[in-house]
Amino acid sequence: MKILIVDDSKQIRFMLQRLLERWGYEVITACNGMEAWQYIQCESVNLIISDWVMPKMDGLELCKRLRADYFTHYVYIIMLTSKDDKADLIEGMEAGADDFLIKPFQADELRLRIRAGERILRLESTLEERNQKLIETYQHLEQAYSQIRKDLEAAATMQQSLLPDTAVTLFDVKFDWIFRPCTFVAGDIFNFFRLDEHHLGFYHLDVAGHGIPAALLSVTLSKVLNPDPNQGSPLKYFIQTPPHYEINHPIDVMRQLNDRFQSDLNCANYFTMVYGVLDTSSLCLILTQAGHPSPIYLAYQSTPILLGTGGFPVGMFPEVNYESVKLTLNHGDRLFFYSDGVTECMNESKEAFGDERLQGFLKMANYLPLHNTLSTLENTLRTWKGDTEFDDDMSILALEIL
Repeated sequence: MKILIVDDSKQIRFMLQRLLERWGYEVITACNGMEAWQYIQCESVNLIISDWVMPKMDGLELCKRLRADYFTHYVYIIMLTSKDDKADLIEGMEAGADDFLIKPFQADELRLRIRAGERILRLESTLEERNQKLIETYQHLEQAYSQIRKDLEAAATMQQSLLPDTAVTLFDVKFDWIFRPCTFVAGDIFNFFRLDEHHLGFYHLDVAGHGIPAALLSVTLSKVLNPDPNQGSPLKYFIQTPPHYEINHPIDVMRQLNDRFQSDLNCANYFTMVYGVLDTSSLCLILTQAGHPSPIYLAYQSTPILLGTGGFPVGMFPEVNYESVKLTLNHGDRLFFYSDGVTECMNESKEAFGDERLQGFLKMANYLPLHNTLSTLENTLRTWKGDTEFDDDMSILALEIL
């Protein structure tokens, strides 16, 4: 270890240097604080033994400059002084001195003070190494988080690409939607599509849980619920005669999905769902519900009503029986399918938005165009929540008979 001796007495410097070198230390000397300060700017010093009273710059001022400046390592300072007044020692400690030796002193006493300083410096060095490792670990975590964020943003973009276009009209049926994940990706997914020249199919589902596992299952389901019978879709089944397919009843669709997605008891990968088929020539609608919030049916200039009684989620229990709801729609009628993130949206008082408030809003906004109804509903929910972050995925699929 390198020790700097600072004293205006040549004899004391010589005596201390011989003593410290005999103990195995590397020693350098300076005749006052200014010379010591200039040396410290160029060379690394671990420990300083300095006299208090010196010309040009005394030991007190040297301490203050050392503590005011930035060094990559800690410098331990032992002050040599003939002052033994309590107030003087306090002044020296406030200036930055670590220890004191009152003149005259014994060699053994000095050696003990230096060894105490060495222990402090070793501890400081160990803490510095640990801090450096923590900094490096933090940097690695920052890099990992940045990569994860990029991956999640890419996944969110991919999930968004699976959603249908907004404000789409098929067979004089207008569809529109809201999709607001509570994180990057969501467990909600929905779609609508032609099943044949006279039938439309649509679904809205919500996978249990949040985040990546729920989103992965929702993406898988969006691929499974494809109306192409050549891809093994549960929505249609193959027959020998033209057109070589039949549309599955919504109850049969739910049964097939329930058989295919039976969850492990230790893994909650079940989901709630509503699936419907609309005959566009007769406007006859058949809906099957699997644990999903009941759709809201809003007849033209009428009062909203809830359809269905719930049922069991898909994948929770084997051999579940599902029921269907059948109704005939009229021009101007609207249907709303939504995840529980809408009705369970909490305000600052921990009060849920609720079914009644949602139905009341939809009745009030029935005069608005469908797209404006949904955008106004989203703004209402944000105001209700009190901030822009939702605690659960929030999605709504709406249709209107034009």
